[in-house]
Amino acid sequence: MGERDEGGEPPETDCETKLAEMKEELRSLQSALEAETLRSKELLDTARRIQAEFDNYKKRSVRDVDEKVKAANDKLIAELLTVLDDLDRAAEADTNEELLRSGVEQVRTNLRSLLKGYGLREIPADRFDPQYHEAFGVGEGEDGCILEVYQKGYCLGPRVIRHTKVKVGKNQEKQE
Repeated sequence: MGERDEGGEPPETDCETKLAEMKEELRSLQSALEAETLRSKELLDTARRIQAEFDNYKKRSVRDVDEKVKAANDKLIAELLTVLDDLDRAAEADTNEELLRSGVEQVRTNLRSLLKGYGLREIPADRFDPQYHEAFGVGEGEDGCILEVYQKGYCLGPRVIRHTKVKVGKNQEKQE
């Protein structure tokens, strides 16, 4: 008979057994690889779908904000048209100077009231504050005191939408 190895099995049978075991392990690994490949594809598809949904959400959010801004602008413009109508009537009226002045004052009061309703407030001009004021000139006077207002400034809610343009006092004696 043929040679036997230490375990008493002929070498060919031992090789055949090992080969069969390796083939079975290969099939098992291939099956596991196929399962993981399928799982990977499913996860990738899910990630792509979520990304597409998120992109659509961002676009929808931008569109919604744009629509809200347009609606707010439409409302403000519609309310400002009443002021324009008042100014048109005042310009076309055949009145004396005092009545015209009174009409313009009324239009200004109405406009201020309308804008205040939207959260607009005038910036006070007492002491210079660079957060709210822009210095356009310097004159002799108490340091930081606003001597003259060239253009009023306004805040809309917490935001400054136009700084007050001012002339600021500077004590000349301190410099000498």
